[in-house]
Amino acid sequence: MRIPPVIPAIALAATCSAQVQHGFWPFGFNAGLDFSSGTPVAISTPLSTDEGCASIRDATGQLLFYTNGENVWDRNGAVMPNGTGLFGNFSTSQSALIVPMPDDPQRYYIFTAPAEAGTWNGQPNAAYSIVDMSANGGNGDVVIANVVLDGPVTERLTATRHANGRDVWVLYHAWESDAYLAYLVTCQGVEGPVVTHIGRSMNGNPDGSGASIIGCMRINDQGTRLASAWGNLIPYSTTDWWSSTYFDVMDFDNSTGQLSDLLSDSIGGTAELFSRGYGVEFAPNGHLVYLSDHGLENGIGYSTIRQYDLSSTDPMSTGTIVVQANRAFGSLQMAPDGRLYAARLNGATFLSAIPEPDVAGAGCGFIDQAVALTNPSTWGLPNHWDTYPTPPPVDPVALRDTLLCAGASVTLDATWTHPFHTPAYLWSTGETTASITVSSGGRYTVEVQLPCSTLVDTVEVRHGGPAFSLGDEVSTCDDVPATLDPGPVQGILHWSTGDTTRTLTVQEAGTYTLFVTDTAGCTASDAVTVHTRNCRCPLYLPNSFTPNGDGINDVLAAGMDCTPTAFALELYDRWGRSLHRTTDPAFTWTGDDLPVGVYAYTLDYAWQAQEGMRRVRRNGSITLVR
Repeated sequence: MRIPPVIPAIALAATCSAQVQHGFWPFGFNAGLDFSSGTPVAISTPLSTDEGCASIRDATGQLLFYTNGENVWDRNGAVMPNGTGLFGNFSTSQSALIVPMPDDPQRYYIFTAPAEAGTWNGQPNAAYSIVDMSANGGNGDVVIANVVLDGPVTERLTATRHANGRDVWVLYHAWESDAYLAYLVTCQGVEGPVVTHIGRSMNGNPDGSGASIIGCMRINDQGTRLASAWGNLIPYSTTDWWSSTYFDVMDFDNSTGQLSDLLSDSIGGTAELFSRGYGVEFAPNGHLVYLSDHGLENGIGYSTIRQYDLSSTDPMSTGTIVVQANRAFGSLQMAPDGRLYAARLNGATFLSAIPEPDVAGAGCGFIDQAVALTNPSTWGLPNHWDTYPTPPPVDPVALRDTLLCAGASVTLDATWTHPFHTPAYLWSTGETTASITVSSGGRYTVEVQLPCSTLVDTVEVRHGGPAFSLGDEVSTCDDVPATLDPGPVQGILHWSTGDTTRTLTVQEAGTYTLFVTDTAGCTASDAVTVHTRNCRCPLYLPNSFTPNGDGINDVLAAGMDCTPTAFALELYDRWGRSLHRTTDPAFTWTGDDLPVGVYAYTLDYAWQAQEGMRRVRRNGSITLVR
């Protein structure tokens, strides 16, 4: 519950990508806006509330119902059957929140938060009711009312998708405690809560105002951060108090429901500045967040809207006052037209707006009278938390396509954390563990089986490392260098010799290895063996020999520096008759008791040179001397 001081705070936001489900805004004292055309059009509604409210259309844009946390109106503006006496309150900051029921498009939860932790109506607890849209001729019926969850709780109530894109987290804050309560809506019902103790305890104030109870909280559309606004009175005498606004931002794990890494700022709390926090809203980009507060500055009513940049290294030092004046701002809420709207108090028949909420600093803009209303605004705007129904994420499991280096293996980990259930796993390999290790490329699929759903994800594993070859063994002449060339390979090259050039010139026999590392960090290698030989092949055949047994030039023999691939020697007498023929390059000939004289010969031989096969044919004579 709120007693408007001369100035309150900002509106709770949806997102500029909001779908038609959020196009109907009933709020204030019978005020409203219709965004069906893309531009807000003022309307009147039977809903009257001092603060919180919520509404829902279906995916086609047809209005379903709306509520102030106490009563539920159908699409025709009539109170639904059993649609009175819900445990919310017209004077609760976030009195109601609507969540579609998984697996049943006809049924919706209405979560409610009490006013002043139950001070107003004696009901201090979080609760939910269920609307069945198939009942009452398609106009809906509250078929279950006021199922109590836990308490006492403050007036904060928000939601976001679970990481599986299907279930929904609904969050409250406990009263007289530092506990955030996260309930999970699944096909099995409302489960939980997951409890996180973080930040300060929200306690009663010495004047009994319960300022810590009051205020809004919000999770960004990415489901990764929660922001909360509230106030606290500090007595400085027996009759007077100072009041501070506290603005808290935390990381939210939408898999586990846990909050962590608190950032906090405080405003006021001095004799000059009396401040209370109220509205919060994230820009669509998820890292700019807006806060509204209200109070007294030097005894004069004031209200501000501040912007914080959470991408900064010191986010809480970036608080920029977008607007400050002695006017009263209420809730903050993103709208389907991409603007962030601020509720106005004190009988104002218009809303203010920030037209560029994703722009840091003064560039986000501010329009005082952004849209006219037919009836007065007040503290609240519809508590829209998401663009539902939202399809599941394209890649829900933490698997990513993977590069597998040659000879290596990789672990594919599909571990899915659920706060209330243990998943079952089934891989396309037949394995049933949360992770598997693979050493070959291919496509791998995993099913993560939960009671309400089965998540399926596929990952591609491919081999990395550049493909190249140094070819077969290399044979070269010992006086001719050989060039080793891997071709047009890309990457970082390193030879076993220490060289880093693409090609390598060598003259010594041996095995040479090239390692190539590509941009993905995979290394491939290839080796080649180099053989060398003497490619010069001069052949010496003496022009005389003396087979007299004295051990000097007793035989005719050829001298060669290489091993020929072909050899043929034939000796003739003076009349051309063949005396001796051999194909053995290691032959010896003694003349076979031939007489002294001159003998003719023909010689043919060949060898493998660097440039290819070479052949020589020679004719000559040899003198035999005894």
